Amino acid sequence: MKKKKPYVVSADIYLLLKKWAKQNNFILPHKKYFENIRDGFSKMMLKIFPEFEFVSEEEISGHILEVTSDHNLPCVSLDPIYSTCDFSIELTRKVNWEKNDMGLQCRSGSPTLLKQLKLLKASDINDVCLVDDVIYSGALIERIIRLLFENGIKVPLVCAGIGIQKGIDRINKTERKIYCKKIYSSVVDEVCERDFYPGIPYSGRSLVGKENIGLPYVLPFGKPGEWASIPVGFQKMLSTFCINQTINLFEEIQSKSNRKICCSDVKRKVPGQPSHGSYVDFLKSLN
Repeated sequence: MKKKKPYVVSADIYLLLKKWAKQNNFILPHKKYFENIRDGFSKMMLKIFPEFEFVSEEEISGHILEVTSDHNLPCVSLDPIYSTCDFSIELTRKVNWEKNDMGLQCRSGSPTLLKQLKLLKASDINDVCLVDDVIYSGALIERIIRLLFENGIKVPLVCAGIGIQKGIDRINKTERKIYCKKIYSSVVDEVCERDFYPGIPYSGRSLVGKENIGLPYVLPFGKPGEWASIPVGFQKMLSTFCINQTINLFEEIQSKSNRKICCSDVKRKVPGQPSHGSYVDFLKSLN
């Protein structure tokens, strides 16, 4: 009997919230709390995808650290979450108000891609290790490799936490080493954990414009089917579950910090988020 394709989620909300909490003077609950959050999420996803898999933050960050430490190359990161690299390229997939794809563009607050490339070129680096969290189709990494080459920078090494074989094969058409912690021949989908949690830094697809607005992959904000391969019959159930998970998470942070989380504290906004008032109350109003 042919084995079913896995549905893979890469864990990242603890690392993202750890940095956010430090910047905004909040206290996170113990790591065990996040394990419980993930256990609940896994049980929900297993109802939809029997071959659901979580890949932990420790697996991804540990792998990237090991590979980059073993190779004496400056690193250029496409994802700022799992590693601290010498350089970065800040890109995000953007959509318009109708949720139509507008392609890859620079993140909110970042220079244009052209300016980012010019800064890299001015750094007098020749060979680099390109670091990302996931190699999916390989199109993004292939494009960045080409743009770097046009600016006099070669990429002999690519390091990622998760690799999908079709993406690896696409990059392997050129001569370079590729290291991934976990490689899948094929998947239903591979999604970042943050994309299911409204308000988490980098959550969801980015709305065009100057504001840092994200559309997570849950209703009523994003497109769970098109963006995260969630079957129609499960989209409402999963969306309600994820919003309630987010409410519980922020309530726990409030409790540990002994202070309210205001909407102004949550920099990765969602459409309709007020500028003042309790963020938890706003999330509860969605139900």
